[in-house]
Amino acid sequence: MKDTALNYRNNTRTSRFVQNTVFTAAYQLTAMLMGFVTPRLMMLFYGSQVNGLIVSANEFLTYFRLVEAGLAAAVVYSLYKPLADKDYDAVSAIVSAARQFYNIAGWMFVGLTLILAVAYPLIVPVETINGNLMDYLSVFLLICAMGMSGALEFFTLSRYRVLLTADQRTFMISLASMSSLLLQTAVIVVLAYMKSNIILLRLAASLTIVIRPLILNGYVRKAYPQVNAFAKPNKAAMARRWDAMYQQFTTAFHQSAAIMLTTLITRDASMISVYGTYNMVTVGLWGILKMTTTGIYSGFGDLIIREQTEKFQKAYRDFEFLYLALTTVLFSVAAIMIVPFVVLYTDKITDANYSAPLIGVMVVLEAITDHGKMPMDLMITASGKFKETRHQCTAQVVAALALGCALGFWGLQTSMTMAIVGILAGIILSNILRTVLQLWFVPKYITHLPWQWTLKRILRMILQVTLIAGPFLAFNLLNINGFFKWITLAVPLCVYALAITLGFGWIFERESVRSLAGRAKFLFQHGK
Repeated sequence: MKDTALNYRNNTRTSRFVQNTVFTAAYQLTAMLMGFVTPRLMMLFYGSQVNGLIVSANEFLTYFRLVEAGLAAAVVYSLYKPLADKDYDAVSAIVSAARQFYNIAGWMFVGLTLILAVAYPLIVPVETINGNLMDYLSVFLLICAMGMSGALEFFTLSRYRVLLTADQRTFMISLASMSSLLLQTAVIVVLAYMKSNIILLRLAASLTIVIRPLILNGYVRKAYPQVNAFAKPNKAAMARRWDAMYQQFTTAFHQSAAIMLTTLITRDASMISVYGTYNMVTVGLWGILKMTTTGIYSGFGDLIIREQTEKFQKAYRDFEFLYLALTTVLFSVAAIMIVPFVVLYTDKITDANYSAPLIGVMVVLEAITDHGKMPMDLMITASGKFKETRHQCTAQVVAALALGCALGFWGLQTSMTMAIVGILAGIILSNILRTVLQLWFVPKYITHLPWQWTLKRILRMILQVTLIAGPFLAFNLLNINGFFKWITLAVPLCVYALAITLGFGWIFERESVRSLAGRAKFLFQHGK
């Protein structure tokens, strides 16, 4: 009976992994494609400075959403055991407590959005495509309209998301998010071509988020009839929320730090648009990497809770190898192709100079140093080690702020471009610091694997990126004059990068390569 139950859990975990991966892949590809549509429309119909305002404000609003991030991590961690034990009274008590805290977090988000809307017009002047300055009230209302979707998410959606995440059913979140995103993009395209007022456009786009809670509410009611979101709340289960919130706030800070510091240091909406366009590419690639991570920490958390140490270690070794290999392929090609892509993408947009090779290289390098530590980040979330890693988070934030500001202002003495390069250099150094701290903590207290393994993998990743991208960047080997030629060069470059990466893997990580091949075969045969 015990073996039968174990096999059932393994098959269920495998089935959900396949579902999560497929739907996440569909959503991330949709998000990447739709993410390329909207900025170009903003630049074409409303100007680079208005696009810079939207990019900048979105980063601040994304950061403000993290008032719930620690809560989400704490709720997901608290739900692992009662879901594994099928104790739905305990699940109901936790979900009910989460609902109350999410309402509080929602009002906090509203307050922060209003503060941003009041302050932003005083810091950054914004010109329309006609060369006229946007008045204070217009900028205020635009930011409020953009914040509407975040507020609605807190009050209607978040409690469903944490339950489905903890139970490894993130495929439904992807489905609901994809539906909302497609509708939102359609609304933006139609209203942009109608040359509607930008405030009306962003407000209409924000309201499309109502589709997500409608879909998820229906699914949760059907899948979890035993769960009562209005049961007596178990607030004690939220005890980790402040440590988790601090960890999530600081982890997410460096993801938004570049745009925030660019806004405050350059105070130039056009340069914000330039940086935002390059960053859009790496965000799209991050979406591809998320296909391998969505819900993954829930699976690892389940193994930790069940104390299946050997299985956990094997799964982590394989996951870390896979993640770093994908990072190598994606970002080595990005280092070569990002500048030609942005130049082609911004064709016919003349109110800003988007040809900025230094910014392109630094954006990719920042992404590489960030993703090199991502597997360790996920293990901290999976194990609930939020309090124990607060000092690491603090060190990274202080380093990013101090170095980003110092190098940013130093670069500003030369040019706006060098200011952004300086900011990114500071954030890269802070990423390296965080990686060193995690190399000490995660192997010792979570995975119980030799730290040298991870260090060697990260160093090999950097070497591989250098070997793949270095010659093309050093000798300017590519001449690209159209999207068709860009695609015909990008595809063989991806094959080349994959071959180099697999070659290194076969030489240095043969066991992991074989294990991943076995997992892929198993998923193909039993993933129904």
